[in-house]
Amino acid sequence: MASENHVTRVSNTNTPTSVNRALNFNRDYFRLRDYYETWSADYDNDVSEENYCGPLMISDLLISLLGNTDTNNAQLRSSLRIMDACCGTGLVGKELTQRGFSAIEGCDLSPAMTQLARQTQAYGALYGGVDLTEHNTLIADNRYDVTLCCGAFIEGHLPIEAIHELIRMTTPGGLLLFSTRCTFYETENFADMLDSLVSAKQLSALPSFMNAPYLDEVHAHYLAFRIA
Repeated sequence: MASENHVTRVSNTNTPTSVNRALNFNRDYFRLRDYYETWSADYDNDVSEENYCGPLMISDLLISLLGNTDTNNAQLRSSLRIMDACCGTGLVGKELTQRGFSAIEGCDLSPAMTQLARQTQAYGALYGGVDLTEHNTLIADNRYDVTLCCGAFIEGHLPIEAIHELIRMTTPGGLLLFSTRCTFYETENFADMLDSLVSAKQLSALPSFMNAPYLDEVHAHYLAFRIA
């Protein structure tokens, strides 16, 4: 699979930015939540300075997948039930509303981030304190037509195993889209897990954006699947 340049990636992570410091918590979700609680007020400015384009890219991928179906109709697009998992401050929600989607809910580990997401007015409901490595009873099975997860499958954050919780909340026949940095995709053996889910007929692969822009000097895969 395509992957980002390793030398470029190491140079970028050695830069002492808030974005890079967020990678250093080794999935200690108590410390990670505290970091985002503190960082939330500056998050949008900090990621903008590094030309973070993940929300735009994953929203464009969704549009491209819907483009050849009747769901591209504005009325149907507005009725699709969407979960923005790890919604942060609501950057994905804002991109989606600009494209005519409106039945959007979000969840995040950090309550402070979801409070900022609420201010975007892009979400019908928001759930703070949600750890996607666990079963979350607040979110019903098969609830969403589309589940998006942008910017969370990265070092120190979500492991690939969290995909099971994303699948659980998505309706059969629905869409699952998520991003992962290219190097993380390789080191965490995403391909093996995803191939096993496809072989087990839990997922079917859809056209995706591979080795695409994400941050300055960092690329990502934006992966799309249909839930069986």
